[in-house]
Amino acid sequence: MPGPTSTQMATAMGISRAGVLGGLTAFWLFDWVGFAVQLGVGTALHYFEDGAETDALNTYKMIMLGMGPAAISQVYVAAYTLGMKVVGGDAIKIQLALATCCVALLVAQAQIAAFVFLGCLVVGGCVTIVDSRRPSREEAYAAVLKTPTDKGVLKRIGIAKSSGLVLVVVTIVIFVLTQILIYLPRGSFGSDDGDKLVAVFASLYKMGISIYGGGQVVLPMLEGEFVSRSGYANDTVAGAMGPMPVDAETFGFGLALAQSMPGPLFNFSAFLGAVCASVPGGILGFLGLFGPGIMLIFAFMPFWEAARQHAWVRCMLVGMNASSIGLVFAACITLFFKYCRNSAEATVMLIAMVLTYRFRAPPPVAIFGCALLCLVLFLLDIHGIYGNWCHVAKYGDFGTQDRSKCVPH
Repeated sequence: MPGPTSTQMATAMGISRAGVLGGLTAFWLFDWVGFAVQLGVGTALHYFEDGAETDALNTYKMIMLGMGPAAISQVYVAAYTLGMKVVGGDAIKIQLALATCCVALLVAQAQIAAFVFLGCLVVGGCVTIVDSRRPSREEAYAAVLKTPTDKGVLKRIGIAKSSGLVLVVVTIVIFVLTQILIYLPRGSFGSDDGDKLVAVFASLYKMGISIYGGGQVVLPMLEGEFVSRSGYANDTVAGAMGPMPVDAETFGFGLALAQSMPGPLFNFSAFLGAVCASVPGGILGFLGLFGPGIMLIFAFMPFWEAARQHAWVRCMLVGMNASSIGLVFAACITLFFKYCRNSAEATVMLIAMVLTYRFRAPPPVAIFGCALLCLVLFLLDIHGIYGNWCHVAKYGDFGTQDRSKCVPH
């Protein structure tokens, strides 16, 4: 299903053990720490960027320069870890992940990407349904083909199937309504501030209902909506956010913070919303990205006990999981080209990745330490065999740097 995978798992466990209240409690306890920190830091940056002079902003962006490359290292770690766990050395699963990764990289338009991703997952599920029926593959699906023995789940849930259907309808109606509202004339909600709040919620809700594969997969979509935003007319509600609601350096810092905090990566939504529109934006951003997936978990749980009794459903999930790993690897490649614009930034990413995975360094230490290393490399004008530092506004302000290299001859 679309949405935050880890939070949905925690919520589903809460529902299966203690019903609706258990699910809501599990959701909040799993997310609240990261949400609170991201909301607070994002709000502080919102007011700083609103009042800071240009030179102060450029200095801030220079300091945050290495956050993006260091933070995306954790996406690579997650891709490798999940890949080994879900795909392993199984040839069919590897092919499904590779095919999905290639398709994700070739789909250029964000408007159709979500539907294409869903199609890849469904195809992957159908492949493993067929594959599980081959006698030579019986051992590979032995664990999945065992019939579940716990049949008391539905009684503990306390959610009627009719309520589940209502939640599905509500989730879809909110999506359709918000996508209509953002194309209303600018000022429809009283001011640019009001329009921004609606646009933030609508943008993140659209991602929340259409993203598959968890937090790592949503990062390129978040970057596209908040850093390199396009496709919205300036005279509409969506246009109130402007062409770059969040600059690349702030996005990288928020990602580094999210990777360093407990809880799901989807908490990043609170940071982005707060940077755009202060506390209300952070809260609406959080609800927008989390809302669809959590509502759909509550909606689907009443049907889960009956669905999981069918072997083909369990086998289908195997293929869908394998295909979703391809989306994570596609996110790795996309983010690399956006944040590693020279060899120095690529080196920083690689070091952070090795520190975290091989030497078990705590993510905050690896990320912020390597971000500091990136700043040192910038100050010393060390950029490596490809790229340069010309994308940094402060480049050339220091005696060790030669800005003339950025002037075309």
